Amino acid sequence: MRTILLERLRVQASVGILEHELRARQQLLVSVVAELPQAPAMPAADEVEQVLDYRLLRAIALEEVGRGHVNMLETLAGRIAARVLGLDGVQQVRVRVDKPNIFPDCDGVGIEVVQRSPRA
Repeated sequence: MRTILLERLRVQASVGILEHELRARQQLLVSVVAELPQAPAMPAADEVEQVLDYRLLRAIALEEVGRGHVNMLETLAGRIAARVLGLDGVQQVRVRVDKPNIFPDCDGVGIEVVQRSPRA
């Protein structure tokens, strides 16, 4: 089994329902965990073609953030998760989206979604 991780990708996104969120982009932290249970721990050859390239996870997250405004973090995370789940070999994906420094008394707020392939 192999797990690919993208942790705390910093992006500027148009997300939210409050007036100030509709006017200005804000920082989000996006994390993706893609599980490939059929992939061996070590690839057959030391070649990028033998693995799920983590650059693809980053590209998917950036593309979804760049699609335009979304009201809910759940929507953004769900879109990212659905695309990652469509990649070859991915049986389960976990996507976490955090808004850092939203409240003065906590580090941030966030949501996490988990999707499992029906073929799993």
